[in-house]
Amino acid sequence: MVEPPYHPPHDADALILAWLRRARESQLGHYEMATMLERRSYWLGVPVIVISGVVGTSVFASIAAEVVAVEAKLAVGALSVLAAILSSLQTFFKFAERAEKHKTFGARYGAIRRELEAMHASGTAAHEPNYINVLRDKLDRLGQEAPAVSSAIHAHVLKVLRADTTPMAGG
Repeated sequence: MVEPPYHPPHDADALILAWLRRARESQLGHYEMATMLERRSYWLGVPVIVISGVVGTSVFASIAAEVVAVEAKLAVGALSVLAAILSSLQTFFKFAERAEKHKTFGARYGAIRRELEAMHASGTAAHEPNYINVLRDKLDRLGQEAPAVSSAIHAHVLKVLRADTTPMAGG
């Protein structure tokens, strides 16, 4: 995809609209990342719970049984190893923790987006240069602190927003 040429904003209102667009993209990007990471957390977490339950039940059942087939012992052992591997992956990737972080940053970008919308709607951008500086500082801090959004999610968000014909206000 070829990026269009960049044209810096020519006045305070154009600057506010540019920041508003970027805040909206970032807000939705972080929410999309959170959704993806939550899904991954469930894809690892649910099997760990199920497999661990099966292994635990099998171990107790084997205690009561007089003779346990070698194949059953091997199957329980393999399931136990699989549960340990999946649990380790879940701990290593920290999907749930990362999802929460993206939700938090989505909400923070949403708050700034609403501030920008209010500023744009009231027409105060040209009259409040200090407020523009405050918002720029907030956006800069968010950009430095926020976790990265994958390029695939970012591209998806841009595609969705291009197709969206509703006004930018709200949300």
